[in-house]
Amino acid sequence: MSGRNILQPDTLTYKSTVFDFDFHPTEDIIATGLITGHINCVRYNPGVGNNEEVWSVRPSKKSCRGLAFSHDGAGLFTVSKDGAIGALDVNTGSVLIKKPDAHDHPINTIKLLTENILATGDDGGTIKLWDVRTGSETMEYTEHDDFISGLDYDPTSKVMVASSGQGTISIYDIRKPKMLAMSANQDDELLSICIVKDTRKVVVGSQEGVLNIYSWGDWGDCTDRFIGHPNSIDTICKIDEDTVATGSSDGIIRIIDILPNKFQGIVGEHEDFPIECIKMSRDKTYLASCSHDETVRFWDVRYLTSEREEIEDDSEEAQEMTGDNQKDSDDEKEATEEQSGEMDVDSDDSDAPKKKNNRRPKKQAPAASNPGFFDDL
Repeated sequence: MSGRNILQPDTLTYKSTVFDFDFHPTEDIIATGLITGHINCVRYNPGVGNNEEVWSVRPSKKSCRGLAFSHDGAGLFTVSKDGAIGALDVNTGSVLIKKPDAHDHPINTIKLLTENILATGDDGGTIKLWDVRTGSETMEYTEHDDFISGLDYDPTSKVMVASSGQGTISIYDIRKPKMLAMSANQDDELLSICIVKDTRKVVVGSQEGVLNIYSWGDWGDCTDRFIGHPNSIDTICKIDEDTVATGSSDGIIRIIDILPNKFQGIVGEHEDFPIECIKMSRDKTYLASCSHDETVRFWDVRYLTSEREEIEDDSEEAQEMTGDNQKDSDDEKEATEEQSGEMDVDSDDSDAPKKKNNRRPKKQAPAASNPGFFDDL
């Protein structure tokens, strides 16, 4: 993973810990949330000194634990330690609305599931779904009794999966008021979760540094485990359906192939500081990470996807060449048979289906219009 021409944006450096960040869905913009309650919006550009701060605000004195851009990028949803949910205008940073006491406990995680549905999970184990058009709560799930550490979502089945500090994962059809399933307790805090393998597998990071792998629909217990991280796996980011990046409390970002399970290499590190979050940019050019070293760092990861694409292209080309060679052979055979007066017999052809424990639970396109969050309030 060395010897490449890598050009990435400068590191974003702050005066306090960055708990979370999110990439804008259509622009080269990143928003960061700090332990002080500050939220910053930066336009990032490759090269030294090319980042541009768009705005910096402090809508709450309580720590910002999570961020999520709206579907169109016009709004930025925020969650904080005081249990409040807010929405900011991405153009100006102004507060569009704040819903205090949205949760009874500090909110730890946030994820935009669909264009209109926002999910939040808190330190007490409660998960809530919100309709961003009206600001109304649509579902509340209370099966967990410890913090919700991570959420992921499959849009095809409309199923959400959640990891928790109590050592279990839970599964929900977001159209239904009751939980679908809960896994057996792993006797270990589960800190991160990610759907991979075209929704056939779910990988879950643990406090003990084990990647637990669940088969979709078989939620009773994990069906495979990847051992090798020396410290807790606090965050997971999907690179593609077969590969994930993991952020650990030892400060290292690793690339892991899933089934077959293989350690591929290290993308970067934050020295010995625990990593809070890692995410991919909208165009998959950069992997960004934030850590207790009060920075957000960018890592050029184009080689991770380009190499895989080259392998797939080479494989397809080889198959095409094999097919062409076979066709030439068949043509020659047919010509020979015609010359000898023999008739070719038809045959059936068929296509083969081919953190150390971060118990603080974690946490321009932009249009000028209000993203619609809590419009009715």
